[in-house]
Amino acid sequence: MISILIVGIVDWHYGYIFATGDFHYHLDRIEALASSIRSFDFLPKVNGYFVGGYGYASSLFYPDVFLYPAAFLKLVGASAVTSYLSTLVLINFFTLFLGYIAGNRMDFSTEKSLLFTLMYTLNAYRLQTLFSRQDLGELMGMMFFPLVLSEMLKLKNGQTNEWYVLAFAMAGVMCSHTISVFMMVLFSSMFVIINLRVFLNKQRMFAITKAALLTLSISAGIYLPILEQMKNQKYALTTDPLINIANEVIPIKNLLFNSLGNQVFHARTVNLGIVILLALFIYGFYNLRHNKNMDITLIALFLFWTCTDLFPWKFFDHSIFAMIQFPWRFFSVISLLVTYLIVNDDLHIFSKKVIKYSVVSFIIFNAIALGQQTVIQSQDRLESYSEFDNVDSYYIGAGHEYLPEQVKYSNILNHKKRPIEYKSNKMRISNVALNHQSITFNFNTYKNVAKVQLPLIYYKGYQSSVYGKNVESTVPKLSSNGLTEISLKGNGVITIQYRNTFIQIFGAIISLLTVIGLILVQLEFRKLKFISLPTRIPVLFTRETSNGEWLNQILTDINEPNDLNAKNN
Repeated sequence: MISILIVGIVDWHYGYIFATGDFHYHLDRIEALASSIRSFDFLPKVNGYFVGGYGYASSLFYPDVFLYPAAFLKLVGASAVTSYLSTLVLINFFTLFLGYIAGNRMDFSTEKSLLFTLMYTLNAYRLQTLFSRQDLGELMGMMFFPLVLSEMLKLKNGQTNEWYVLAFAMAGVMCSHTISVFMMVLFSSMFVIINLRVFLNKQRMFAITKAALLTLSISAGIYLPILEQMKNQKYALTTDPLINIANEVIPIKNLLFNSLGNQVFHARTVNLGIVILLALFIYGFYNLRHNKNMDITLIALFLFWTCTDLFPWKFFDHSIFAMIQFPWRFFSVISLLVTYLIVNDDLHIFSKKVIKYSVVSFIIFNAIALGQQTVIQSQDRLESYSEFDNVDSYYIGAGHEYLPEQVKYSNILNHKKRPIEYKSNKMRISNVALNHQSITFNFNTYKNVAKVQLPLIYYKGYQSSVYGKNVESTVPKLSSNGLTEISLKGNGVITIQYRNTFIQIFGAIISLLTVIGLILVQLEFRKLKFISLPTRIPVLFTRETSNGEWLNQILTDINEPNDLNAKNN
Protein backbone atom coordinates (compact mmCIF):
# COMPACT_ATOMS: atom_id res chain seq x y z
CA MET A 1 0.00 0.00 0.00
CA ILE A 2 2.81 2.41 0.90
CA SER A 3 4.51 1.59 -2.41
CA ILE A 4 1.40 2.59 -4.32
CA LEU A 5 0.73 5.72 -2.25
CA ILE A 6 4.26 7.05 -2.78
CA VAL A 7 3.68 6.90 -6.54
CA GLY A 8 0.04 7.95 -6.39
CA ILE A 9 0.55 11.25 -4.59
CA VAL A 10 2.85 12.57 -7.31
CA ASP A 11 3.05 10.56 -10.52
CA TRP A 12 -0.54 9.50 -11.07
CA HIS A 13 -3.37 11.96 -11.61
CA TYR A 14 -6.75 11.24 -13.13
CA GLY A 15 -6.12 11.37 -16.86
CA TYR A 16 -2.56 12.62 -16.42
CA ILE A 17 0.94 11.44 -15.52
CA PHE A 18 3.53 13.59 -13.82
CA ALA A 19 6.50 13.07 -16.12
CA THR A 20 9.89 14.63 -15.43
CA GLY A 21 13.59 13.94 -15.57
CA ASP A 22 14.70 10.90 -17.54
CA PHE A 23 11.29 9.30 -18.01
CA HIS A 24 11.46 9.53 -21.84
CA TYR A 25 14.66 7.53 -21.95
CA HIS A 26 13.44 4.87 -19.53
CA LEU A 27 10.18 4.52 -21.46
CA ASP A 28 12.31 3.91 -24.55
CA ARG A 29 14.34 1.30 -22.67
CA ILE A 30 11.17 -0.57 -21.74
CA GLU A 31 9.80 -0.35 -25.28
CA ALA A 32 13.14 -1.42 -26.79
CA LEU A 33 13.36 -4.45 -24.51
CA ALA A 34 9.79 -5.45 -25.35
CA SER A 35 10.55 -5.04 -29.06
CA SER A 36 13.61 -7.28 -28.78
CA ILE A 37 11.67 -9.98 -26.93
CA ARG A 38 9.00 -9.91 -29.65
CA SER A 39 11.81 -10.78 -32.07
CA PHE A 40 12.90 -13.64 -29.76
CA ASP A 41 16.01 -11.75 -28.70
CA PHE A 42 15.74 -12.23 -24.95
CA LEU A 43 19.16 -10.81 -24.06
CA PRO A 44 19.57 -7.83 -26.38
CA LYS A 45 22.71 -5.74 -26.45
CA VAL A 46 22.08 -3.31 -29.31
CA ASN A 47 18.42 -2.31 -29.57
CA GLY A 48 17.30 -1.72 -33.14
CA TYR A 49 14.18 0.00 -31.84
CA PHE A 50 16.21 3.03 -30.71
CA VAL A 51 16.83 6.05 -32.93
CA GLY A 52 14.22 5.03 -35.49
CA GLY A 53 16.12 1.87 -36.40
CA TYR A 54 19.69 3.16 -36.31
CA GLY A 55 20.10 1.19 -33.09
CA TYR A 56 21.62 2.10 -29.74
CA ALA A 57 23.57 0.01 -27.25
CA SER A 58 21.44 1.00 -24.28
CA SER A 59 20.95 -2.59 -23.11
CA LEU A 60 24.67 -3.23 -23.39
CA PHE A 61 25.82 -0.31 -21.24
CA TYR A 62 22.74 0.16 -19.03
CA PRO A 63 21.54 -3.10 -17.42
CA ASP A 64 17.95 -4.09 -18.24
CA VAL A 65 17.59 -6.95 -15.75
CA PHE A 66 14.88 -5.31 -13.62
CA LEU A 67 12.98 -3.89 -16.60
CA TYR A 68 11.75 -7.28 -17.77
CA PRO A 69 8.48 -7.12 -15.76
CA ALA A 70 7.64 -3.80 -17.44
CA ALA A 71 8.60 -5.20 -20.85
CA PHE A 72 6.38 -8.26 -20.36
CA LEU A 73 3.51 -5.97 -19.39
CA LYS A 74 4.00 -4.20 -22.73
CA LEU A 75 4.02 -7.55 -24.52
CA VAL A 76 0.60 -8.49 -23.12
CA GLY A 77 -0.87 -5.17 -24.22
CA ALA A 78 -0.36 -2.83 -21.27
CA SER A 79 0.05 0.86 -22.01
CA ALA A 80 3.21 2.83 -21.32
CA VAL A 81 1.37 4.43 -18.37
CA THR A 82 0.63 1.05 -16.79
CA SER A 83 4.07 -0.47 -17.35
CA TYR A 84 5.90 2.63 -16.13
CA LEU A 85 3.83 3.23 -12.99
CA SER A 86 3.96 -0.49 -12.17
CA THR A 87 7.75 -0.30 -12.34
CA LEU A 88 7.82 2.62 -9.90
CA VAL A 89 5.52 0.75 -7.51
CA LEU A 90 7.70 -2.37 -7.65
CA ILE A 91 10.82 -0.30 -7.01
CA ASN A 92 9.21 1.17 -3.89
CA PHE A 93 8.00 -2.23 -2.73
CA PHE A 94 11.40 -3.89 -3.01
CA THR A 95 13.11 -0.89 -1.42
CA LEU A 96 10.82 -1.28 1.59
CA PHE A 97 11.15 -5.08 1.61
CA LEU A 98 14.93 -5.25 1.28
CA GLY A 99 15.32 -2.40 3.75
CA TYR A 100 13.32 -4.38 6.31
CA ILE A 101 15.39 -7.52 5.66
CA ALA A 102 18.57 -5.47 6.08
CA GLY A 103 17.26 -4.04 9.35
CA ASN A 104 16.67 -7.54 10.69
CA ARG A 105 20.15 -8.59 9.61
CA MET A 106 21.59 -5.61 11.50
CA ASP A 107 19.94 -7.09 14.61
CA PHE A 108 17.31 -4.38 14.86
CA SER A 109 14.02 -5.35 16.45
CA THR A 110 10.99 -5.74 14.19
CA GLU A 111 9.84 -2.27 15.14
CA LYS A 112 13.23 -0.72 14.45
CA SER A 113 13.56 -2.61 11.17
CA LEU A 114 10.26 -1.13 10.04
CA LEU A 115 11.44 2.31 11.13
CA PHE A 116 14.73 1.84 9.28
CA THR A 117 13.14 0.85 5.99
CA LEU A 118 10.49 3.59 6.22
CA MET A 119 13.06 6.31 6.91
CA TYR A 120 15.35 5.06 4.18
CA THR A 121 12.59 4.77 1.59
CA LEU A 122 11.21 8.22 2.41
CA ASN A 123 14.52 10.07 2.71
CA ALA A 124 14.43 13.37 0.82
CA TYR A 125 17.09 12.57 -1.77
CA ARG A 126 15.49 9.28 -2.76
CA LEU A 127 12.12 10.98 -3.11
CA GLN A 128 13.68 13.71 -5.26
CA THR A 129 15.14 10.98 -7.46
CA LEU A 130 11.74 9.30 -7.65
CA PHE A 131 9.55 12.39 -8.06
CA SER A 132 11.70 14.80 -10.07
CA ARG A 133 14.61 12.94 -11.65
CA GLN A 134 12.85 9.63 -12.29
CA ASP A 135 16.19 7.89 -12.68
CA LEU A 136 15.01 4.28 -12.63
CA GLY A 137 18.51 2.82 -12.70
CA GLU A 138 19.67 4.75 -9.66
CA LEU A 139 16.45 3.94 -7.80
CA MET A 140 16.91 0.24 -8.56
CA GLY A 141 20.49 0.34 -7.34
CA MET A 142 19.38 2.03 -4.12
CA MET A 143 17.07 -0.92 -3.40
CA PHE A 144 20.12 -2.99 -2.50
CA PHE A 145 22.16 -0.38 -0.61
CA PRO A 146 20.79 -1.36 2.84
CA LEU A 147 21.80 -4.99 2.31
CA VAL A 148 25.34 -3.97 1.40
CA LEU A 149 25.53 -2.02 4.66
CA SER A 150 24.09 -4.85 6.76
CA GLU A 151 26.50 -7.41 5.32
CA MET A 152 29.55 -5.20 5.77
CA LEU A 153 28.56 -4.75 9.42
CA LYS A 154 28.12 -8.51 9.78
CA LEU A 155 31.57 -9.18 8.35
CA LYS A 156 33.05 -6.60 10.71
CA ASN A 157 31.40 -8.42 13.61
CA GLY A 158 32.89 -11.73 12.51
CA GLN A 159 29.71 -13.23 11.05
CA THR A 160 31.22 -14.59 7.85
CA ASN A 161 29.09 -17.66 7.14
CA GLU A 162 26.52 -15.78 5.06
CA TRP A 163 28.96 -13.99 2.76
CA TYR A 164 26.76 -14.87 -0.20
CA VAL A 165 24.18 -12.28 0.93
CA LEU A 166 26.77 -9.56 0.29
CA ALA A 167 27.29 -11.07 -3.16
CA PHE A 168 23.53 -11.00 -3.76
CA ALA A 169 23.34 -7.35 -2.71
CA MET A 170 26.29 -6.24 -4.84
CA ALA A 171 25.04 -8.27 -7.82
CA GLY A 172 21.69 -6.52 -7.43
CA VAL A 173 23.41 -3.14 -7.64
CA MET A 174 25.48 -4.29 -10.63
CA CYS A 175 22.33 -5.40 -12.44
CA SER A 176 20.78 -1.97 -11.87
CA HIS A 177 23.11 0.98 -12.29
CA THR A 178 26.81 1.20 -13.12
CA ILE A 179 27.41 4.45 -11.20
CA SER A 180 25.79 2.96 -8.11
CA VAL A 181 28.23 0.05 -8.36
CA PHE A 182 31.12 2.49 -8.12
CA MET A 183 29.57 4.20 -5.09
CA MET A 184 29.02 0.91 -3.26
CA VAL A 185 32.54 -0.30 -4.05
CA LEU A 186 33.89 3.02 -2.76
CA PHE A 187 31.81 2.78 0.42
CA SER A 188 32.83 -0.84 1.04
CA SER A 189 36.50 -0.04 0.43
CA MET A 190 36.41 2.88 2.85
CA PHE A 191 34.64 0.72 5.43
CA VAL A 192 37.31 -1.98 5.17
CA ILE A 193 40.19 0.51 5.28
CA ILE A 194 38.85 2.22 8.41
CA ASN A 195 38.42 -1.20 10.03
CA LEU A 196 41.59 -2.65 8.52
CA ARG A 197 42.81 -4.21 11.75
CA VAL A 198 39.55 -6.09 12.04
CA PHE A 199 39.43 -7.15 8.40
CA LEU A 200 43.04 -8.38 8.33
CA ASN A 201 41.66 -11.72 9.32
CA LYS A 202 41.69 -14.92 7.30
CA GLN A 203 37.98 -15.66 7.67
CA ARG A 204 36.86 -12.12 6.85
CA MET A 205 39.18 -11.73 3.87
CA PHE A 206 38.17 -15.14 2.55
CA ALA A 207 34.49 -14.20 2.90
CA ILE A 208 35.02 -10.91 1.03
CA THR A 209 36.97 -12.70 -1.71
CA LYS A 210 34.24 -15.30 -2.16
CA ALA A 211 31.57 -12.60 -2.25
CA ALA A 212 33.53 -10.62 -4.84
CA LEU A 213 34.07 -13.66 -7.08
CA LEU A 214 30.42 -14.68 -6.87
CA THR A 215 29.32 -11.12 -7.64
CA LEU A 216 31.58 -10.96 -10.68
CA SER A 217 30.36 -14.35 -11.88
CA ILE A 218 26.71 -13.36 -11.62
CA SER A 219 27.28 -10.07 -13.43
CA ALA A 220 29.76 -11.36 -16.05
CA GLY A 221 27.05 -11.28 -18.72
CA ILE A 222 26.67 -7.54 -18.14
CA TYR A 223 30.18 -6.23 -17.57
CA LEU A 224 32.34 -8.37 -19.85
CA PRO A 225 30.48 -7.01 -22.92
CA ILE A 226 30.92 -3.45 -21.63
CA LEU A 227 34.66 -3.95 -21.27
CA GLU A 228 34.83 -5.48 -24.75
CA GLN A 229 33.07 -2.52 -26.37
CA MET A 230 35.10 0.06 -24.45
CA LYS A 231 38.30 -1.64 -25.57
CA ASN A 232 37.18 -1.83 -29.19
CA GLN A 233 36.24 1.84 -29.71
CA LYS A 234 35.69 5.16 -27.97
CA TYR A 235 32.36 6.58 -26.90
CA ALA A 236 30.95 10.00 -26.01
CA LEU A 237 30.83 8.75 -22.42
CA THR A 238 34.60 9.28 -22.14
CA THR A 239 35.56 11.53 -25.05
CA ASP A 240 32.80 14.13 -24.85
CA PRO A 241 31.15 13.97 -21.42
CA LEU A 242 28.15 16.22 -21.05
CA ILE A 243 28.95 16.94 -17.42
CA ASN A 244 32.10 18.24 -15.76
CA ILE A 245 31.88 17.16 -12.14
CA ALA A 246 33.81 20.22 -10.94
CA ASN A 247 30.98 22.40 -12.21
CA GLU A 248 28.31 20.43 -10.35
CA VAL A 249 29.39 21.05 -6.76
CA ILE A 250 26.94 22.81 -4.46
CA PRO A 251 27.99 25.78 -2.30
CA ILE A 252 27.73 24.58 1.28
CA LYS A 253 25.49 27.47 2.32
CA ASN A 254 23.03 26.57 -0.46
CA LEU A 255 23.12 22.91 0.51
CA LEU A 256 22.36 23.75 4.14
CA PHE A 257 19.58 26.19 3.22
CA ASN A 258 17.92 23.85 0.72
CA SER A 259 18.13 20.86 3.05
CA LEU A 260 16.67 22.72 6.02
CA GLY A 261 13.83 23.89 3.80
CA ASN A 262 13.24 20.48 2.15
CA GLN A 263 13.38 22.18 -1.22
CA VAL A 264 11.98 20.59 -4.36
CA PHE A 265 14.64 19.23 -6.72
CA HIS A 266 15.96 21.54 -9.39
CA ALA A 267 19.41 21.67 -10.94
CA ARG A 268 20.87 23.69 -8.06
CA THR A 269 18.52 22.80 -5.18
CA VAL A 270 19.18 19.08 -4.72
CA ASN A 271 19.49 18.42 -1.00
CA LEU A 272 19.56 15.90 1.87
CA GLY A 273 16.39 17.03 3.59
CA ILE A 274 16.10 18.42 7.10
CA VAL A 275 15.94 15.05 8.91
CA ILE A 276 19.10 13.57 7.40
CA LEU A 277 21.04 16.85 7.59
CA LEU A 278 20.31 17.50 11.27
CA ALA A 279 20.89 13.87 12.21
CA LEU A 280 24.21 13.88 10.33
CA PHE A 281 25.50 16.79 12.42
CA ILE A 282 24.00 15.63 15.72
CA TYR A 283 25.23 12.05 15.48
CA GLY A 284 28.46 13.16 13.86
CA PHE A 285 29.30 15.36 16.84
CA TYR A 286 28.10 12.79 19.40
CA ASN A 287 29.89 9.80 17.83
CA LEU A 288 33.17 11.63 17.35
CA ARG A 289 33.06 12.76 20.96
CA HIS A 290 32.11 9.35 22.38
CA ASN A 291 33.98 7.19 19.86
CA LYS A 292 30.88 5.34 18.66
CA ASN A 293 30.15 4.05 15.15
CA MET A 294 33.28 5.81 13.97
CA ASP A 295 33.41 4.01 10.62
CA ILE A 296 29.86 4.93 9.58
CA THR A 297 30.21 8.45 10.95
CA LEU A 298 33.52 9.22 9.26
CA ILE A 299 32.35 7.92 5.89
CA ALA A 300 29.10 9.92 6.07
CA LEU A 301 30.93 13.14 7.01
CA PHE A 302 33.60 12.61 4.35
CA LEU A 303 31.01 12.04 1.62
CA PHE A 304 29.12 15.14 2.78
CA TRP A 305 32.35 17.12 2.37
CA THR A 306 32.75 15.81 -1.18
CA CYS A 307 29.26 17.10 -2.02
CA THR A 308 30.18 20.72 -1.24
CA ASP A 309 32.33 23.39 -2.83
CA LEU A 310 34.84 22.83 -0.01
CA PHE A 311 36.10 19.68 -1.72
CA PRO A 312 38.74 20.24 -4.47
CA TRP A 313 36.96 18.47 -7.31
CA LYS A 314 39.05 20.38 -9.87
CA PHE A 315 41.88 17.96 -9.10
CA PHE A 316 39.66 14.95 -9.74
CA ASP A 317 37.52 16.02 -12.71
CA HIS A 318 39.41 13.65 -15.04
CA SER A 319 39.82 10.81 -12.56
CA ILE A 320 37.74 7.68 -12.11
CA PHE A 321 35.82 9.51 -9.36
CA ALA A 322 34.34 11.83 -11.98
CA MET A 323 32.25 8.97 -13.34
CA ILE A 324 29.55 9.71 -10.76
CA GLN A 325 28.90 12.94 -12.77
CA PHE A 326 27.28 14.76 -9.83
CA PRO A 327 28.89 14.85 -6.37
CA TRP A 328 25.41 14.98 -4.82
CA ARG A 329 24.82 11.41 -5.94
CA PHE A 330 26.59 10.53 -2.71
CA PHE A 331 23.47 11.77 -0.92
CA SER A 332 22.04 8.28 -1.41
CA VAL A 333 24.88 6.72 0.59
CA ILE A 334 24.86 9.50 3.20
CA SER A 335 21.10 9.06 3.68
CA LEU A 336 21.57 5.31 4.18
CA LEU A 337 24.33 5.72 6.75
CA VAL A 338 22.55 8.46 8.69
CA THR A 339 19.35 6.43 8.72
CA TYR A 340 21.32 3.62 10.33
CA LEU A 341 22.71 6.01 12.96
CA ILE A 342 19.22 7.33 13.75
CA VAL A 343 17.63 3.89 14.13
CA ASN A 344 20.62 2.51 16.02
CA ASP A 345 19.68 5.23 18.51
CA ASP A 346 22.77 5.70 20.65
CA LEU A 347 21.10 8.88 21.97
CA HIS A 348 18.04 6.85 23.06
CA ILE A 349 15.72 9.26 21.28
CA PHE A 350 13.17 6.54 20.60
CA SER A 351 12.95 5.31 24.19
CA LYS A 352 9.73 7.29 24.49
CA LYS A 353 6.91 6.27 22.17
CA VAL A 354 5.65 9.82 21.76
CA ILE A 355 8.99 10.89 20.27
CA LYS A 356 9.09 7.82 18.04
CA TYR A 357 5.62 8.46 16.65
CA SER A 358 6.36 12.15 16.28
CA VAL A 359 9.48 11.45 14.19
CA VAL A 360 7.64 8.97 11.98
CA SER A 361 4.75 11.41 11.51
CA PHE A 362 7.18 14.20 10.64
CA ILE A 363 8.93 12.03 8.04
CA ILE A 364 5.62 11.04 6.42
CA PHE A 365 4.43 14.66 6.46
CA ASN A 366 7.66 15.81 4.81
CA ALA A 367 7.34 13.14 2.13
CA ILE A 368 3.78 14.20 1.29
CA ALA A 369 4.69 17.89 1.34
CA LEU A 370 7.68 17.34 -0.93
CA GLY A 371 5.53 15.40 -3.36
CA GLN A 372 2.81 18.04 -3.50
CA GLN A 373 5.27 20.90 -3.88
CA THR A 374 7.02 19.02 -6.68
CA VAL A 375 3.78 18.86 -8.67
CA ILE A 376 2.76 22.44 -7.86
CA GLN A 377 6.08 23.86 -9.03
CA SER A 378 6.04 21.86 -12.27
CA GLN A 379 2.46 21.86 -13.49
CA ASP A 380 3.73 21.90 -17.08
CA ARG A 381 5.10 18.39 -16.49
CA LEU A 382 1.66 16.83 -16.39
CA GLU A 383 1.10 14.79 -19.55
CA SER A 384 -2.13 13.19 -20.68
CA TYR A 385 -2.21 9.42 -20.99
CA SER A 386 -2.15 9.68 -24.79
CA GLU A 387 0.88 11.99 -24.74
CA PHE A 388 2.70 9.71 -22.31
CA ASP A 389 1.93 6.64 -24.42
CA ASN A 390 3.41 8.32 -27.49
CA VAL A 391 6.92 6.91 -27.01
CA ASP A 392 9.63 8.49 -29.17
CA SER A 393 12.60 6.24 -29.94
CA TYR A 394 14.95 9.21 -30.40
CA TYR A 395 15.25 9.91 -26.66
CA ILE A 396 18.56 8.32 -25.70
CA GLY A 397 19.49 10.39 -22.65
CA ALA A 398 20.80 13.95 -22.53
CA GLY A 399 24.46 13.02 -22.79
CA HIS A 400 24.16 10.48 -25.63
CA GLU A 401 26.85 8.65 -23.67
CA TYR A 402 26.75 5.38 -25.58
CA LEU A 403 27.22 6.81 -29.06
CA PRO A 404 30.57 6.26 -30.80
CA GLU A 405 32.66 9.42 -30.54
CA GLN A 406 32.42 9.98 -34.31
CA VAL A 407 28.62 10.25 -34.32
CA LYS A 408 27.00 13.66 -34.52
CA TYR A 409 23.49 13.07 -33.28
CA SER A 410 22.15 16.13 -35.08
CA ASN A 411 23.14 14.47 -38.38
CA ILE A 412 21.22 11.34 -37.39
CA LEU A 413 18.14 13.41 -36.62
CA ASN A 414 18.41 15.06 -40.04
CA HIS A 415 18.36 11.66 -41.78
CA LYS A 416 15.49 9.83 -40.10
CA LYS A 417 14.65 8.00 -43.33
CA ARG A 418 17.87 6.01 -42.88
CA PRO A 419 19.48 6.31 -46.33
CA ILE A 420 22.06 3.80 -47.51
CA GLU A 421 25.03 5.78 -48.81
CA TYR A 422 27.21 4.58 -51.69
CA LYS A 423 28.67 5.81 -54.97
CA SER A 424 26.11 5.12 -57.69
CA ASN A 425 28.80 5.10 -60.40
CA LYS A 426 30.41 2.07 -58.76
CA MET A 427 27.42 -0.05 -57.78
CA ARG A 428 23.66 -0.45 -57.85
CA ILE A 429 21.45 -1.29 -54.86
CA SER A 430 17.84 -2.45 -55.09
CA ASN A 431 15.08 -4.19 -53.13
CA VAL A 432 16.10 -2.58 -49.85
CA ALA A 433 14.35 -3.98 -46.77
CA LEU A 434 14.91 -1.98 -43.56
CA ASN A 435 13.56 -2.96 -40.17
CA HIS A 436 14.67 -2.80 -36.54
CA GLN A 437 16.47 -6.13 -36.71
CA SER A 438 18.31 -6.13 -40.03
CA ILE A 439 19.01 -4.55 -43.41
CA THR A 440 18.74 -6.61 -46.60
CA PHE A 441 19.30 -5.53 -50.19
CA ASN A 442 20.42 -6.69 -53.63
CA PHE A 443 23.66 -5.27 -54.97
CA ASN A 444 25.75 -5.29 -58.11
CA THR A 445 29.21 -3.69 -58.04
CA TYR A 446 30.02 -4.43 -61.69
CA LYS A 447 33.26 -6.16 -60.58
CA ASN A 448 34.28 -3.10 -58.55
CA VAL A 449 35.00 -3.05 -54.84
CA ALA A 450 32.45 -0.63 -53.45
CA LYS A 451 31.99 0.84 -49.97
CA VAL A 452 28.53 1.08 -48.48
CA GLN A 453 27.61 3.08 -45.39
CA LEU A 454 24.63 1.58 -43.64
CA PRO A 455 22.11 3.47 -41.46
CA LEU A 456 23.25 1.60 -38.34
CA ILE A 457 25.20 3.14 -35.48
CA TYR A 458 28.27 0.93 -35.22
CA TYR A 459 29.00 -1.38 -32.32
CA LYS A 460 31.18 -4.44 -32.33
CA GLY A 461 28.97 -7.38 -33.20
CA TYR A 462 27.44 -6.43 -36.53
CA GLN A 463 27.77 -9.29 -39.04
CA SER A 464 26.85 -9.81 -42.65
CA SER A 465 25.51 -12.78 -44.59
CA VAL A 466 26.04 -12.56 -48.35
CA TYR A 467 24.46 -14.76 -51.04
CA GLY A 468 25.46 -15.08 -54.68
CA LYS A 469 28.23 -16.35 -56.94
CA ASN A 470 31.69 -14.88 -56.70
CA VAL A 471 30.63 -12.27 -54.17
CA GLU A 472 32.83 -10.80 -51.47
CA SER A 473 32.01 -8.91 -48.29
CA THR A 474 34.16 -7.46 -45.55
CA VAL A 475 33.28 -7.61 -41.88
CA PRO A 476 31.17 -4.54 -40.94
CA LYS A 477 33.35 -1.84 -39.38
CA LEU A 478 33.22 1.67 -37.98
CA SER A 479 32.89 4.43 -40.56
CA SER A 480 34.37 7.92 -40.24
CA ASN A 481 31.07 9.29 -38.92
CA GLY A 482 30.30 6.48 -36.49
CA LEU A 483 27.97 4.41 -38.66
CA THR A 484 28.47 0.89 -40.01
CA GLU A 485 30.50 0.49 -43.17
CA ILE A 486 31.02 -2.53 -45.39
CA SER A 487 32.85 -3.21 -48.67
CA LEU A 488 31.21 -5.38 -51.34
CA LYS A 489 32.16 -6.97 -54.62
CA GLY A 490 30.02 -8.92 -57.08
CA ASN A 491 26.33 -9.44 -57.68
CA GLY A 492 24.18 -10.82 -54.88
CA VAL A 493 22.09 -10.27 -51.76
CA ILE A 494 23.34 -9.23 -48.36
CA THR A 495 21.82 -9.11 -44.89
CA ILE A 496 23.42 -7.15 -42.05
CA GLN A 497 22.29 -7.55 -38.47
CA TYR A 498 23.65 -7.44 -34.94
CA ARG A 499 24.68 -10.73 -33.39
CA ASN A 500 26.14 -11.45 -30.00
CA THR A 501 29.93 -11.53 -29.87
CA PHE A 502 31.88 -14.42 -28.36
CA ILE A 503 32.56 -12.36 -25.22
CA GLN A 504 28.85 -11.59 -24.83
CA ILE A 505 27.93 -15.27 -25.16
CA PHE A 506 30.76 -16.33 -22.86
CA GLY A 507 29.70 -13.79 -20.22
CA ALA A 508 26.06 -14.85 -20.45
CA ILE A 509 27.04 -18.52 -20.01
CA ILE A 510 29.09 -17.69 -16.90
CA SER A 511 26.17 -15.73 -15.40
CA LEU A 512 23.65 -18.41 -16.29
CA LEU A 513 25.74 -21.27 -14.90
CA THR A 514 26.39 -19.29 -11.72
CA VAL A 515 22.70 -18.61 -11.15
CA ILE A 516 21.79 -22.25 -11.89
CA GLY A 517 24.52 -23.40 -9.54
CA LEU A 518 23.21 -21.14 -6.77
CA ILE A 519 19.70 -22.49 -7.23
CA LEU A 520 20.91 -26.11 -7.09
CA VAL A 521 22.99 -25.40 -3.98
CA GLN A 522 20.01 -23.75 -2.31
CA LEU A 523 17.76 -26.70 -3.16
CA GLU A 524 20.34 -29.15 -1.84
CA PHE A 525 20.69 -27.10 1.34
CA ARG A 526 16.95 -27.18 1.89
CA LYS A 527 16.93 -30.91 1.23
CA LEU A 528 19.62 -31.50 3.86
CA LYS A 529 17.98 -29.14 6.32
CA PHE A 530 14.65 -30.94 6.21
CA ILE A 531 15.92 -34.46 5.60
CA SER A 532 13.88 -37.24 7.22
CA LEU A 533 15.25 -39.70 9.80
CA PRO A 534 14.96 -42.83 7.60
CA THR A 535 17.23 -41.14 5.07
CA ARG A 536 19.90 -40.82 7.73
CA ILE A 537 19.80 -44.43 9.01
CA PRO A 538 21.76 -46.11 6.18
CA VAL A 539 24.61 -43.67 6.75
CA LEU A 540 24.83 -44.71 10.40
CA PHE A 541 25.42 -48.34 9.47
CA THR A 542 28.43 -47.58 7.28
CA ARG A 543 30.79 -47.31 10.22
CA GLU A 544 32.42 -50.37 11.74
CA THR A 545 32.40 -50.96 15.47
CA SER A 546 34.21 -53.47 17.65
CA ASN A 547 31.17 -54.17 19.78
CA GLY A 548 27.48 -53.62 19.79
CA GLU A 549 27.40 -50.71 22.24
CA TRP A 550 27.71 -47.96 19.60
CA LEU A 551 24.93 -49.53 17.49
CA ASN A 552 22.68 -50.14 20.49
CA GLN A 553 23.07 -46.51 21.57
CA ILE A 554 22.06 -45.26 18.10
CA LEU A 555 19.05 -47.53 17.96
CA THR A 556 18.06 -46.46 21.46
CA ASP A 557 18.33 -42.77 20.50
CA ILE A 558 16.25 -43.34 17.40
CA ASN A 559 13.55 -45.35 19.12
CA GLU A 560 13.19 -43.19 22.23
CA PRO A 561 10.91 -40.61 20.59
CA ASN A 562 8.56 -43.35 19.39
CA ASP A 563 8.51 -44.95 22.88
CA LEU A 564 7.66 -41.59 24.39
CA ASN A 565 4.87 -41.07 21.90
CA ALA A 566 3.52 -44.52 22.70
CA LYS A 567 3.49 -43.74 26.42
CA ASN A 568 1.76 -40.40 25.84
CA ASN A 569 -0.89 -42.05 23.75
